[in-house]
Amino acid sequence: MNNGKYSPFERNRYFYGKLLTVRDFEKEQTYHNEKRAMLNRLVTGPGVVCGLGVTASDESTLMIESGMALDYRGREIVLPETVFRKLRMLEGQEELKDSRDAYLCLRYDEEDVEPVNATGVQQGDERQFDLTRECGKLYLTAQPPTYQELLEAAGEENVSVLYQGEELTLVLSAPGAACAGEEFQVHILVVKNAQTPPVRFSLEGENTFVESDNGRVKLDWKESKEEGRMVYTVDFPLRARALDGVEGQLFPSGCELNVELGSHRYKNHLTVDARTALCRDRDALQEHRRRGDSLERHIRGQDLPVYLAKLELIRSADGVFVNGVTDLPFGQGIKRETAVQTQGAADLRVTTSTRSLEYWQQPDVKAVYQPSTGGLHLDFGIPSPEQYDYAIAHGTVDIPLPGGIRVNSRVFSDEIAHGLGAGAVDVRLSVEFKDTEKEETALLVGSSEIFRGKGSKLNPPWADAAAVIYPERGTMRIGVWLHDTVEGNLIRVHYFVQKPERDTSRILAQRGVSLRVTPEFSRLECRGSLQLLAEVVGSEDKGVQWAVKGEGGGAIDHNGLYQAPELPGTYEITATANADPQVSASAFVIVE
Repeated sequence: MNNGKYSPFERNRYFYGKLLTVRDFEKEQTYHNEKRAMLNRLVTGPGVVCGLGVTASDESTLMIESGMALDYRGREIVLPETVFRKLRMLEGQEELKDSRDAYLCLRYDEEDVEPVNATGVQQGDERQFDLTRECGKLYLTAQPPTYQELLEAAGEENVSVLYQGEELTLVLSAPGAACAGEEFQVHILVVKNAQTPPVRFSLEGENTFVESDNGRVKLDWKESKEEGRMVYTVDFPLRARALDGVEGQLFPSGCELNVELGSHRYKNHLTVDARTALCRDRDALQEHRRRGDSLERHIRGQDLPVYLAKLELIRSADGVFVNGVTDLPFGQGIKRETAVQTQGAADLRVTTSTRSLEYWQQPDVKAVYQPSTGGLHLDFGIPSPEQYDYAIAHGTVDIPLPGGIRVNSRVFSDEIAHGLGAGAVDVRLSVEFKDTEKEETALLVGSSEIFRGKGSKLNPPWADAAAVIYPERGTMRIGVWLHDTVEGNLIRVHYFVQKPERDTSRILAQRGVSLRVTPEFSRLECRGSLQLLAEVVGSEDKGVQWAVKGEGGGAIDHNGLYQAPELPGTYEITATANADPQVSASAFVIVE
């Protein structure tokens, strides 16, 4: 594939008596190499397969780990062992001039090895080589990539450079098709220097097919002061209107770009060529993408290198030194377990979780899509069985006893309010007595006959208690039937009253604030993004404060959009309820 184009494959046809020349053997190698490279390019895609991490060994030396990459023609590039390279030893360092940053790039290369003397050839061709060694070429360049070519080769659509300067570059990409009524993502690539102050930008313009309150789309981003990445992508979720067969520009009348870099302000009106078609459903969306698919689309950017690192440089009288390294800045990496089947169309991995809703709430489902990993998380809300809440009251009433013989006598209390208002209530009564054996007060619930056997040492009163309830007034009367003599001049009855109710507002008022974050566990690639959702229950204030625990764990905005860091690891993201700062919940992201 020296010409970089795929053509009909031709292989040797063997027959007895065929004269084999150098051309035939070269054709045999070319056939197998080109077919394998085409499969690499179309099935797996270009980028780093494993290893090839770049770090600064010292201020003037880079360490490149062993590893493998596929170039944009599908050829394998292998570094069999870790290498150390001084900046002054790398090709291209003399062209850096006064640049404050540079890119360490990797290309496929070949070299002839094992020289031999050839016999039977023309004069001057005696010196030949037995083998051709495939290898990788490391070099430096101060020129940033052609972003449109780079992103389109990665499968992005509608790529436009919004802003490009020495300190900052902004590149927009948007899908060429979306499903009507569903969410889609618009991306902005941010490339900056270590000295660039915190970035803030907004892009705003009219739109007719995106849901909004005022018929306009606004993409607004403010970088946190803790943001340490030099290259990252910001994802903006938008929801398409439920319109079928509509195709239009994202910003048909142009858009206004505002950029803030410290005290520097930039404002410009742009014409952005970003056309999106709305399809009625996912089947129509897949059909639209299939019709627009072609071999030419998948083999773009064949001359692009693999950008292994972005280097921040310091110049002095003694030479050039490394101030910082951003490893694999443009995400040219391949995850073997999620290798794409066709360029830009990763296998969809679906994970699910369930949460319990109150019985009066409607069932729902929340979907969180992770574009960087092709993962879809579905969170199902299932109402619990209908439950009753109970209001409870309790108290005592002293009923006077008559004088004289009390055997088989009945006594009654006055009408008293039980405290739970009008309506039916459930009443339980107990008679208080003195347990002489324990020398303490006890309560008799139920029939005292059970404790009046020969083997019992208890002496509860032989009495039965009952109540008459007046639901309209919220009152009751308590009566006691004395089967035998009871000492004293009164009998004390304890009452316990409960009232079942389904007063939702009161239940919510008694409920504490709770918080849940979904998805709770996620996997994300380095520099990827993830939309987290926070659900506050028990308060009208649904707002939360997002934060990333620890340093170097990435960044998250006020809407819950998390940007993963460059370094792999497990990071915790917390959400704290505005209604109660003591209530918080966490989600964990494994960055690979």
